[in-house]
Amino acid sequence: MTGREVAFEDLVGRVVRTAAGRPVGRIDDVRVEPDGDDYVVTAVILGELGLRARLYDMAAQLPTFRALGVPARYRTRAIPWQWLDLSDPEHPRFLEAEEMRSSDG
Repeated sequence: MTGREVAFEDLVGRVVRTAAGRPVGRIDDVRVEPDGDDYVVTAVILGELGLRARLYDMAAQLPTFRALGVPARYRTRAIPWQWLDLSDPEHPRFLEAEEMRSSDG
């Protein structure tokens, strides 16, 4: 792998923190687009942090609970991959505002 490649298995489930260290969400998935024979990550999908939220969402998917009208409440959000510092895949974090501006250009 090159310096800009990170194995998905190393990221999934990791907690993303702000530059100040506050936890924001857990990496659930990524969005990709084809690029020739490869795929390029366009966004990282962050899910909620709490175990309770994930367990509630799993239970809400069961046919019995769906028949009772129990809504799934697990929220996710997509963020551009450029907003993240993945130099340490075990500790992903948001870039600071200055770093984001310099990575856009």
